[in-house]
Amino acid sequence: MELFLGQFLGVLTAACWAQNSLIYSYIGRQVSSQTVAHIRLWIALPLILAANFLFTKTVFPLHLSAETYLYLFSSGLVGFFIADLLIFYGFVELGPRETLVIMTSSPIFSAALSWMLFSEALSPMQIIGVIVTIAGVMLVIREDRQNSSSSHTHYVKGVLIAFGGSFAQAAGMVLAKGGMVSQVHPVSANTLRITAGLLGLIIYAAVRGQFISDFRKLKNTRLLLLLSSAAFVGPVLGIILTLYAINLAPVGVVTALTQLSPILVLPVERFVFGKHIRPGAVIGTLLAISGAALLFIA
Repeated sequence: MELFLGQFLGVLTAACWAQNSLIYSYIGRQVSSQTVAHIRLWIALPLILAANFLFTKTVFPLHLSAETYLYLFSSGLVGFFIADLLIFYGFVELGPRETLVIMTSSPIFSAALSWMLFSEALSPMQIIGVIVTIAGVMLVIREDRQNSSSSHTHYVKGVLIAFGGSFAQAAGMVLAKGGMVSQVHPVSANTLRITAGLLGLIIYAAVRGQFISDFRKLKNTRLLLLLSSAAFVGPVLGIILTLYAINLAPVGVVTALTQLSPILVLPVERFVFGKHIRPGAVIGTLLAISGAALLFIA
């Protein structure tokens, strides 16, 4: 029963990421991807602080080592500042499903960085997973390019930026791993990461002269409520569900299940938004997810 519950929570986590991608894509087209990345962390921070108090009885993690703060703040700057700006651009320019499929390459980047930094070698089955994921992602890109009305240059730019987001997310997770050696609670680690990401986005918004206008763009109550729901479901609920899931089921199985987001987005794109999806894109999505699963389960 515990194993089943853990797997079910893993699928719910995937649903959280799917919901996030659809909402961020929609709102980003209304106000800009940069605005969405900025404002959503203002909403997420008090929520994650409340979650941290719930789990650790402290609002903000204090009394950690300087090295831990350095790793986790660096992880937040890379994972919630740089990665989010790039990924949200992909959501708007390519679409949620295409970007989520490209994001299945993030474990490959993580494995490569872990190999370089921590000498963690891949097993033969994981190498097969890398090949299958790459093949699936390339198939999706090829099929969706033929189905896209964007210019070749514009589409390629979106793909490259989404891959940049995938790499940045992987780098952020590797840095987070370096900061978790002192047994920091995962929610506390995420609190520090979100704080650092928000600081980075505040500075970025101020430099581009958009700090105040980012808030003004979301004066529409409906858009603000949608963004608030995504900020709660993603950085807060998604993380908490993952924590419970890995306590009930093997980490590899849970992580593989969280990769199902592109599959969950498929019917929404097809039946809600009426988007034509080529059969090859569906096959590529399945391949990418299967390859990513091999990286975690093998």
